[in-house]
Amino acid sequence: MSKILPKMKQVKALGDSGRFAEADALLDEILAYLEAKKNTSSKNLENTVFVNNTEVLIRGYDGDAMEAFISRDGMYMFFNSEHDPVRNKDIYYAKRVDAYTFQFKGEVGNINTSSVDGVPTMDDDNNFCYVSTHAYKRNNLVSVYCGNFENGAVKDIRPVPGLSLGKPGWLNMDIEISADGQTLYSTQTWFGDGSPPTKSYLFYAKKAGRKFIPQDDSSRIFKYINKDEVVYGATISNDELEILYTRMVKKGGAIKLESLRATRPDKISPFGPPTVIRNITGFSEAPALSGDGRLIYYHKKNGPDGRFRLYALHRREHG
Repeated sequence: MSKILPKMKQVKALGDSGRFAEADALLDEILAYLEAKKNTSSKNLENTVFVNNTEVLIRGYDGDAMEAFISRDGMYMFFNSEHDPVRNKDIYYAKRVDAYTFQFKGEVGNINTSSVDGVPTMDDDNNFCYVSTHAYKRNNLVSVYCGNFENGAVKDIRPVPGLSLGKPGWLNMDIEISADGQTLYSTQTWFGDGSPPTKSYLFYAKKAGRKFIPQDDSSRIFKYINKDEVVYGATISNDELEILYTRMVKKGGAIKLESLRATRPDKISPFGPPTVIRNITGFSEAPALSGDGRLIYYHKKNGPDGRFRLYALHRREHG
C-alpha cells in the first residue's frame, strides 16, 4: 500500500484540477499494479480456476467441431466444422443432454454457404450473429451478419457493415454478442500476408438501432490484451466483466496457441493484465463460457485422426 497511497492522492489532485484524462490514466496504472500483485501472490491461481478436463460428446455427429457457443439458457450448443474442400466451414447445432453430452440436430438453417461460415454467437433474445466470407468482396468487405434464431434456422439475416475497416486484407474474423444484445465484441484481423493472420486486435461496438458503432475507447478497454500481435476468439461473461480469448505466438516457424483470461471491476474499466489458462494445452482455441459461467468449452486438435474435438472445463468452486 505504500506505493499506492501516493498515487491515489495524485489522482485526487489531478481530478480536483480538472485533468480528468490524466487521472483516468493513473487509475488504470494503479489497477494494473494491483492486478499484477494479485496474480503474483496467488501462485498461479489460473492452474486451479478451471479444472476437470472432459471431452464433449455430440451424439450423431462425427466430424470436426470447433468454435463452440453455448446459448445463454444452456439449451443449445452452436459450433462450426473445419475447412472442407467443397463446403468450407458450416455452422451446426446440438441440444444439451448434460454438461458434456449434446444431441446433434443438424445445420443451422439459412446461413451456410460454400464459403467460410463460423463463430456463432447469440444473445438472450435469440439475436444470432456469425461470420461469413461469402460476399466479402462484393459487399464492401463486410464479414459479420446477424438475424434471429428460431426453430433451427436464422431469419431476417442482414449484414453489419459498421464493423468493417473497409480495407482489403482486413477482416472481422470473430464476433461475440453480449447477453443483453447491446454490445458486439469483435476483431480486426489482417490476412493480407496470407493465413494464418499476422495481426489481430479486439474492439467493441455499441448498438444503435439496427447498427453497431465501434467505440473510440476500444484501445483503452483492451490495452493489456492488444499488446500481443494476434488475439482472437473472445468469449464474454454475461456481466461483461470477464473475457477469455486465444493468443497466437509465432516463434521461428512454429505457432504456439494459448488461452487467456482477464477481468475488470466494471464495464467502463479496461480489462486487467491477462493470465494463461494452464489447463488448456496443445493446439487449442476459442474458449467459450456457459451462460452461468461455470464451464468453458474449447476445441482441440487431438487423437490419431487429427480431428478437432470439443472439451469442457469446470470453474473450481472456492470458499
